[in-house]
Amino acid sequence: MNCNCITEIEGKVREHMQPQIKAPIDSVEVGNKAIVVEGGRGRTSLYVPVFVKDNAPRYRSQRGGEVHMHVSFCPFCGKAVKEQS
Repeated sequence: MNCNCITEIEGKVREHMQPQIKAPIDSVEVGNKAIVVEGGRGRTSLYVPVFVKDNAPRYRSQRGGEVHMHVSFCPFCGKAVKEQS
């Protein structure tokens, strides 16, 4: 990501949840992110799991098969995920 929104959101979640949990929070981590390798370079990307249910072998479970939809822009600040070249 070209921004630090994930870290900021994790901090805000920690602040919000701390009074409710009433114990030290070990960590807060956004769950839907991935390391994407493009052209030999790695980058962090957010993704949205989409479940597709069908009669095909990979998609027969109760929830269906998971397909990852990667975002092109940060959903928090709107910056492009990829660096502009």
